[in-house]
Amino acid sequence: MYYYIALSALAVLATAAPLTRRTQDGQSGWQGANGTTGRPNPTYTTEQLSNIKLAMSTADRLKYIQSLGDTDLYFKFDYSIAANPNPVAGAGQGGQGDLSYVGNWPILLDLGVAMSMGFMNPCGMNTPHTHNRATELLIVVQGNNVHTSFIQESGLVTPITTTLNQYQGAVLPIGSIHYEFNDSCEPAVFVAAFSNEDPGLSRTAQNFFGEDGSIVQADLGFLKVFENINIPKFQSQIPKAFALGAQQCLERCGIKYNATEH
Repeated sequence: MYYYIALSALAVLATAAPLTRRTQDGQSGWQGANGTTGRPNPTYTTEQLSNIKLAMSTADRLKYIQSLGDTDLYFKFDYSIAANPNPVAGAGQGGQGDLSYVGNWPILLDLGVAMSMGFMNPCGMNTPHTHNRATELLIVVQGNNVHTSFIQESGLVTPITTTLNQYQGAVLPIGSIHYEFNDSCEPAVFVAAFSNEDPGLSRTAQNFFGEDGSIVQADLGFLKVFENINIPKFQSQIPKAFALGAQQCLERCGIKYNATEH
């Protein structure tokens, strides 16, 4: 009983100064070429996040979020590029990935799902990575000739690959090293669902070369090509995801790789 009284009081406090559409939009809203309008995704105060985490049940949590104000601000997530200027999944020369997960959309807490949209430029690649806590189910919704590949673990190190056209999908199991590559001169877009509200994202090359340089050298068998390489400096030059690749695609599409835009 006391919990519900406390929760009601918190709701009153929250609605006294809710995050309204006006304060969310400010001057940073936009209008698309097709006449659609957009707004930034919602932000939360520290107090609001604490109240969400303290709710004893899913119903209590959703009621509390509902009490914050306009449900369009809290129960809807915009996956467009404009709504995600600093995308969680990264942005580079090859495009960007816009991920909704519990860290930027707290409504997902304990719901066991997350989702992303990947906007791949011609020859764009979502570089090899791992999701620590989730299996990914990916569907291409725009474009063709999108390659996926994953290596699961020791004992299953042969890459398992697919080539996807529009409305075709692939599964990328939890813990596997995988990538998506748009081997086309036209943009491609994919939608990916995850089996955990906090799927995790570990970039393979960036994190491997982030280890102690002497360990990296040893793991690579002291290759002469890396003999005089400063490993931390080398790591800093690895392109951001989404990157461009492969060379054959760049040549076919007349795209010049710019190594200075990492």
